[in-house]
Amino acid sequence: MAITVHEPASLTAVLDTIEAFQEGTTTSWYRGCGDTSHTQLPTLYRHPSKKTRDDRQALEVAIRLAFTQRAMPFVGRTFSNDWDQLFFMQHYGIPTRLLDWTENPFVALYFALSSGPRDKKGEPTADASVLLSDPIAWNRAALSLVSFAGGILDETSTQIQSYKPGSDFIDMYSLPVMMHGTHNSPRIVAQRGVFCLFGQEAKSMEKVAEDGAFPDGALQKILIKKENVLPFLVSLYRKGFVESVIYPDIQGLAAEMKRSFGY
Repeated sequence: MAITVHEPASLTAVLDTIEAFQEGTTTSWYRGCGDTSHTQLPTLYRHPSKKTRDDRQALEVAIRLAFTQRAMPFVGRTFSNDWDQLFFMQHYGIPTRLLDWTENPFVALYFALSSGPRDKKGEPTADASVLLSDPIAWNRAALSLVSFAGGILDETSTQIQSYKPGSDFIDMYSLPVMMHGTHNSPRIVAQRGVFCLFGQEAKSMEKVAEDGAFPDGALQKILIKKENVLPFLVSLYRKGFVESVIYPDIQGLAAEMKRSFGY
């Protein structure tokens, strides 16, 4: 499947593209990327030297063990199961097989417009993008070998069990799947967080879609030219999508106040 790329020239055109995409799906998910040259691959699979399947499995085991041994004084609670721990680790930036998506297109837009590289004057140096996905169509294509005809997965789904934390990579399905996760932090709730969970295959979502029998619309991209990033971001702020909305805590409020007072 060739990924459709849209290049809207205004924020209104961006929203029109999202609206058109939503009209063609029953469910739509989004992911913002501050530098469109970055492919959609989770952190665990981006290690500079751990490149084989066995390497990645050993790395995941080692990371989970280190977290279990050392994190409890900082966590302040126990985890209900391995999935709960996995989503918590992802939230705090520890390498996992998860890739963050959102049900809210404005959240994805915020991350696309605010997280990209800047020069010394604060000007964007890379084009940004928003990925759009139909998670149901994606899962049905990704799991076509087992004739999957369902929708979005969660930790109780039969098809997700081979991806469970601690599973042998060789027993996992190859392709990444879309799933709901545990909303175990206020930020995940505010950001309407959902996830793409990778299996044994270390291909980016773009490469998976291009190589596989995915239907048109399962994955699309809105490309935002670097010269439009700041104007679009200011427009988004004026519509009320500010730091304290995305990060509903004192850090989010502090970031919003610094920006509004010209820092």
